[in-house]
Amino acid sequence: MNFLLELKIAWRYLGAQRRSLFVSLISLFSMFGVCIGTFALIVALSAVNGFEAEVTHQMIGKDAHFEVMNYRGEQILAPDSIAELLMEKDKEITAYSPFIIYKVGVSSKKVNDGVVVYGIDTKAAKDVIDLPSKMIDGRFNLSGQEAILGSILAQRLRVDVGDPLVLQTFQSPEEIIGGGPKMMQFTVCGIFETGMYEYDGNLLYVGIAELQKLLGMQGVSGIQFKVKDPWKSEIHAAKASDNLGFPYYASDWKNKNQTLLKWMNYEKFIVAAIVCLIILIAAFNIISSLIMVVVDKTKEIGILRSMGLSEGAVMRVFIWMGSFIGVFGSLLGGISGLALCIIQERTHFIKLPSDVYMMPFFPVQVQAWDVAAVFAIGNALCILATILPAWKASVMKPVRAIRHE
Repeated sequence: MNFLLELKIAWRYLGAQRRSLFVSLISLFSMFGVCIGTFALIVALSAVNGFEAEVTHQMIGKDAHFEVMNYRGEQILAPDSIAELLMEKDKEITAYSPFIIYKVGVSSKKVNDGVVVYGIDTKAAKDVIDLPSKMIDGRFNLSGQEAILGSILAQRLRVDVGDPLVLQTFQSPEEIIGGGPKMMQFTVCGIFETGMYEYDGNLLYVGIAELQKLLGMQGVSGIQFKVKDPWKSEIHAAKASDNLGFPYYASDWKNKNQTLLKWMNYEKFIVAAIVCLIILIAAFNIISSLIMVVVDKTKEIGILRSMGLSEGAVMRVFIWMGSFIGVFGSLLGGISGLALCIIQERTHFIKLPSDVYMMPFFPVQVQAWDVAAVFAIGNALCILATILPAWKASVMKPVRAIRHE
């Protein structure tokens, strides 16, 4: 019975009355502050999650989950044997693809440039990397002296599908005197676009046999692997390193992009901390509004105390007031934020300039844990804000409060 009485009194004190209309307006503004803060937090965290998911998807798509190479940079002469050994010891590995990576000069009819060239077997590589889905022109199928390159690199070289390219090796002065750089002509058979400038502007793919011939190699630079769960790639990379031992080592996609991944984690924390200031300001408004309620209702509090309402009950009345503000504000802001995120996820109505960002729309990804944390933090701040004014109201002496004017 006392519980219902406390709720009724708290609700009545929140309502607009002629004598306390200004106080009620402050409480309403505090509720809107919590609403805006909750809305902003959910949208901001969902946006950070969306960008993080999109960037990691791009990184995983271009890179293998992990790759094995030689510490000394020496060729791996038996890649199939090594790959089969690792797949036998680790059943989570689903596919592999040998590769060669090298830096060469590239020339079109109009432009000369330097690029990173990958030598791959497209039949094996399509099971390891997601590049086939990024093709915007031509095909992901190298046959003979053909090349696949990024869209930005194609624009820089001013080439299209069917145009010729010449690859040439960089050599030391002694090698140049001995015979000059090696060259080989290729034909552009495909253009890809991942959305990441570093990839689209600097990568070129050719057949592994053709690159071996150009570089005078018999082996490969390394082996790329795909596992069932890319988020556990570091575990499988460590296992591969242990199984092979020196001079081989394994590096996963997280290790190769650790700076960017750390920056995204810091960004999420910083964004959440900054937006939390909105809710914190709303919490200070709650303190001021409840203090004004205490001053305005001093006489009524004294009457309630003289009628037998305990100090704890009076304190709970004001805690309930702050809780109402927090719950209603966070619910309204949370529903609005979730609605906006769901609409954006389904319709992509907020667009981004594709020439600046790696995606054509504003990405969002709602995570249940983030939403729960926002609700918990928002309401906790609102309840903590009630403690001081609630304690002040509870320690009032009934007789002195009744005589208050």
